[in-house]
Amino acid sequence: MSDRVVPQPRDFIATLPRLRLTPQQFEDLRDYSASYPTGTTPGKMWRRLDGAFDHAFIRAGGKPYWMVMQYDPAAPSDAEIEAMKARGEPVPTRISILRFKPVIVLRADSRPSATQVAA
Repeated sequence: MSDRVVPQPRDFIATLPRLRLTPQQFEDLRDYSASYPTGTTPGKMWRRLDGAFDHAFIRAGGKPYWMVMQYDPAAPSDAEIEAMKARGEPVPTRISILRFKPVIVLRADSRPSATQVAA
């Protein structure tokens, strides 16, 4: 089984839940377009330009698109997994990855500046 994320058709991105971010929040996310984060901390988020490194996809006319990815925040933490092991309970061996369509939100200043008022 391959860990490679297969680029989806553009209409797939439209079906994803939207995640509203400011430009700074989006830029602050680490870019893992060619890999996955090494840690699997529940709730960890990153951005991915899906399809950017798939040359066959691009040659076939595919256009890379941004997604925000997140390790399932409801997954047990490392400490919870250790406690489950200590109790002899079965522990999960995988963590789900949630995908979101980023929606960049620009905030306009609702008050005019002193320069604008004087003009």
